[in-house]
Amino acid sequence: MKRLIFTIVALGFCLFAKAQIALDAISTEALNELLIEQVERLAEDGDEDADYEELLENYIFFSENPINLNSDEINQLLQLRLINVFQYEELKKYRRFYGDFLFLEELEMVEGFDEQTIAIIAPIVCIGQDDSKDKLTFNKLARYGKHQIVGRYEQILEHQQGYDPVSDSALLAKPNSRFLGSPQRYQLKYTYNYRNRVRAGFVLEKDPGEMFFTDQVSDTIKSLLGDKYRRGFDFVGFHLYAKDLGIVKAAILGDYQLAWGQGLTMWSGMSFGKAGAGSSVMKQGRGITPKGSASEISYMRGAAVTLGGGPFRGTLFYSNRLIDANITETDTLNEAEFVSSLQETGYHRTIGELLDRHAIRQQVVGGHLAYAVSHFEVGYSLHHTWLNAALQLKPSNYNQYFFQGQSLTNQGVDFKYVKGKFAFFGEGAMSHCPDSVVSANVTTLDRMAGLVGMTVKPAGYLNFTVMYRDYGKAYQNLYGNAFCEGSRNQGQRGLYLGAEVAPAPYWNLLAYADHFRFTWLSSMVNAPSWGHDYYLRLSHSFNKRTNAFLQFRSKTKMKNSTDAFVFSHYPIFYTKNAVKFNISYNVRDVHFSNKAEYAHYRNDDGSNSHGFFICQDVAYKPENKPFSLTFRYAIFDTDDYDSRVYAYENDVLYSFSVPALYGKGMRVYLLGKWKPVSNLTLYARIGSTIYSDRDEISSGLTLIEGKHKTDLKVEAIWKL
Repeated sequence: MKRLIFTIVALGFCLFAKAQIALDAISTEALNELLIEQVERLAEDGDEDADYEELLENYIFFSENPINLNSDEINQLLQLRLINVFQYEELKKYRRFYGDFLFLEELEMVEGFDEQTIAIIAPIVCIGQDDSKDKLTFNKLARYGKHQIVGRYEQILEHQQGYDPVSDSALLAKPNSRFLGSPQRYQLKYTYNYRNRVRAGFVLEKDPGEMFFTDQVSDTIKSLLGDKYRRGFDFVGFHLYAKDLGIVKAAILGDYQLAWGQGLTMWSGMSFGKAGAGSSVMKQGRGITPKGSASEISYMRGAAVTLGGGPFRGTLFYSNRLIDANITETDTLNEAEFVSSLQETGYHRTIGELLDRHAIRQQVVGGHLAYAVSHFEVGYSLHHTWLNAALQLKPSNYNQYFFQGQSLTNQGVDFKYVKGKFAFFGEGAMSHCPDSVVSANVTTLDRMAGLVGMTVKPAGYLNFTVMYRDYGKAYQNLYGNAFCEGSRNQGQRGLYLGAEVAPAPYWNLLAYADHFRFTWLSSMVNAPSWGHDYYLRLSHSFNKRTNAFLQFRSKTKMKNSTDAFVFSHYPIFYTKNAVKFNISYNVRDVHFSNKAEYAHYRNDDGSNSHGFFICQDVAYKPENKPFSLTFRYAIFDTDDYDSRVYAYENDVLYSFSVPALYGKGMRVYLLGKWKPVSNLTLYARIGSTIYSDRDEISSGLTLIEGKHKTDLKVEAIWKL
């Protein structure tokens, strides 16, 4: 009764407060803006091959299967970085004091939950009884489970050089001179979900250029490919996942991802990195999660189980899958004995790519043990990787500390302590390669890596973070994905400072500075190097329908000079500055978005390049209508690839488009959505990039003769 009176009084006050939020009027625009920011920054950081589909699937899954605020699922909000660690603690504290949430508006009474945060999480949360302890029965699974089938077709409409007809003799002389398959991409996906406790599904995909059922390949080519010749979908994945089964906290068969600690020892799949940076860079390990995307790299295939009781929780896993590699030598049984590189493109379009397909077997076994009490959590991870063929890299100065051999062991300890206004986190890890061929002068410290950080919230409107990282030059991990500059958790030291400030109502300031130093050479620099990355973003919500932001980013790094008059290339600094402005607003059923970006790239040798991007987005989404339309018109003008800009584009569901635009031209697309019946949704999207400074687009097998490149996507989603 006391709690009910308190709730009524508090809500009555909120009705007259200036910051009152009409939750039923909030759309998913706030969540969309967050996704756009994360994806564009991932692309800007050079992670163009990131599994954006995996990122999007996490958000879409919970928008269709909302997180119950009265269950332990609320940690998913933290893992998705939709709330920070202090907001997460306040959510748990509110439930301890007042019991379960009765309605969504109660979020306004939770300390630290402002209008923007509520707008972001509202579409993916719900209020209900916690049924995670309910007994599972076949009748419940059959009656209340949700089924979904997604089919997608994609194609570049212009003819590409890789599809030109080539004679067998010419193809045998140059095995990579032609795509063997058709230019279409096909994807078929099925998923089942029962109240987020039982999930199952499969995914089938064929990439452009890969062979399919109707492809015509001569007997000569079939003989050359041997057992690598196959028709149908090139990638087949599946998973069966269940959680909250008493002592069994989670279990999975098939394809899955693992993520613990801060990502130094084990973090397969995608990681935000600086894309989620700001007031906190502390990662939240997801443990075991099913993999439903068609990504063909960095995942596990096998089985895993998490058991828990009291403050302890332990996970065991085993993965056994074939991976792509470039074979350099075979044994008497014609099996791979040595490989020169591990391939991570996922493409199998040419003879060369097909011969690399599933060339060697990779097995990974390991586990994680966690102990959590009150505000403290500590974990220990250990895993061992075997390859059935030895990896021998082509020798060079920069890769002499990379992993080589057949086996690799990784272990690490992670911790987290959160109490009041402070959060401390960190992880230390070590690698061991018994058959390593790296230099004999490598020390134990060179094989270690560590990071430690602290996030402080001195006031409700201010958070700031400091983090230091030191990754040894000989630390090797095939499944590490911790915070770093670049893509390798190796040979790097850095100090990161981040802050988030709300200087006034409806204003938000996000900033960070990252200073880093590489302790060994890289493919771009013939000496140890250093640099810095500065970021500043000021956003303002004018009202529920209008918001804007101004963003500035400056990154300085080093690379080899391109001076043609010197015998040995020497390191020089280069800096890329970018300013971006965006304003979004609604006029009845029409959503408008105006974007502009300017980029300046400067080398210390005196060369400069500039680029700009301007676009207008218009989205017509009438209420109570089964259709919507989204249109973009954009122009861009950059001097070269260095001054390129990345622009997120709306796409069919479960798909991302973040093209790198450079040169001179314009980009247009039209996206349509139609729901003819309640359980069927159709999407269609056509886009075109039209250049004014060239007569050819791309190069090699993807070369297009002409000034325009047109992409088409069609998707159908059927829910049962």
